[in-house]
Amino acid sequence: MNANDEETKTTDEETKTSGEETNTPEEENILEEEIDSSDDIIPLSNIDEEFEEDIKFQKEAPATSEEDLRLRMKKRILASYRWQEDIIIPFSKELKIKTEELEEIMIRRLDMSSLEAVHPRFESAKLRCIKERVHSDLRLCVLADVMNLLTKEESEDIKTRTAIKIIKDEKSYEKFLEEGKKELVEYLKR
Repeated sequence: MNANDEETKTTDEETKTSGEETNTPEEENILEEEIDSSDDIIPLSNIDEEFEEDIKFQKEAPATSEEDLRLRMKKRILASYRWQEDIIIPFSKELKIKTEELEEIMIRRLDMSSLEAVHPRFESAKLRCIKERVHSDLRLCVLADVMNLLTKEESEDIKTRTAIKIIKDEKSYEKFLEEGKKELVEYLKR
């Protein structure tokens, strides 16, 4: 080992122990440019002012009464995207009324807690409603209740499996109903 190797080894060890990295002249120029560009940064207070100006149009006048406040809160709930897509629009089409009419009915007939609980109940009721529809369309009421070709448990099993397929795959109801009919015939042939 010669003297130059020892100096290099010592320099490498010093660099490792000091933990500092030295920048090349090119890197120094880039760092200086980044520091100089800090003039472009907008002070936080200006952002807050601009934000407040942008949202001023959304502020409402204070409620004049408790009833007015409840009405506003109910309208906000009904105006949400999920409510509109899942409940308001489909049911207004089914009832052949305007969406505003259905909203007014719900506002008038439901209190706040009932209104807030409708959407989760609606989601959980989908399976039950589809099962009842499948039960009727596959004539399980006749096959199980009247003719006793199926037990209640077998009937429940068939309609539950068919309803779950309908909900999970989100394909046409008629397609899965046909599959359910084929499954029912196979089940009866056993």
